[in-house]
Amino acid sequence: MRKRLRGGALAGIFTLGAGLLLAPAAVADTQSSQGCPAEQWYEVTEVGGPRYESIGSPAGKRNASSTSATLRYDMTTTTARASSWHGSGGLSFDWGIVKIEGETGHDVTKTTSTGKTVSNTLNVPGHYYGYTTPKVERRHFDIDKYEETPACKPRHLAKSGWSDAITAYPFFSECVGTSACTPKP
Repeated sequence: MRKRLRGGALAGIFTLGAGLLLAPAAVADTQSSQGCPAEQWYEVTEVGGPRYESIGSPAGKRNASSTSATLRYDMTTTTARASSWHGSGGLSFDWGIVKIEGETGHDVTKTTSTGKTVSNTLNVPGHYYGYTTPKVERRHFDIDKYEETPACKPRHLAKSGWSDAITAYPFFSECVGTSACTPKP
C-alpha cells in the first residue's frame, strides 16, 4: 500500500510540475489576446492647401511720390462666404469646428457678411502702383473615426465628416508693380 501511495504521490508531483511549466505560456497567451484596450477617436486631416476666394473688389492707386509710402485701402465686402460642414451620425458643425481648431490650430469662421468695411495697408515704392483685394482663406479638412485593434494598431472605421472651412478672414491679396497689377494669391 505504501508503494502505491508513494507512486501516486510521485505521479502527482510530476503532473503538477509539468502544469507549472505550461502556466507561463498560458499567461503569455492570455495577455497577448487582450492586447490594447478598445478605444475610439477622431482624427482631423487637412487635404490640399489653402484656397482663396474674393469677398470684394480690388482697390489700388499709384504712389505719385518719389519716396515709399504706406497706402491705406478701405474696401466694402460685396460677397458673403460660409464654411461648409458635412457630418454623419449626428455630428454637428460646432463639434467639427472644435475638432478642427483643436487639432490644427486654425481658427474657423462660420460665415462672412456683405457691406462690412475692411482696411489694409500696403507699402508702395515711389512711382509704383499698389493693389489689394479682400478675400477669405479656405481649407478642406476630413474628420475620420478610428479604433484601436487588439493588436495595438489603428483601424479606420468611417469618414465622419468634412469641412471646407474659412480659416482666415479677411485675408488680403496684394501686388505692387510699375503698372496696374492683379493681386495674388
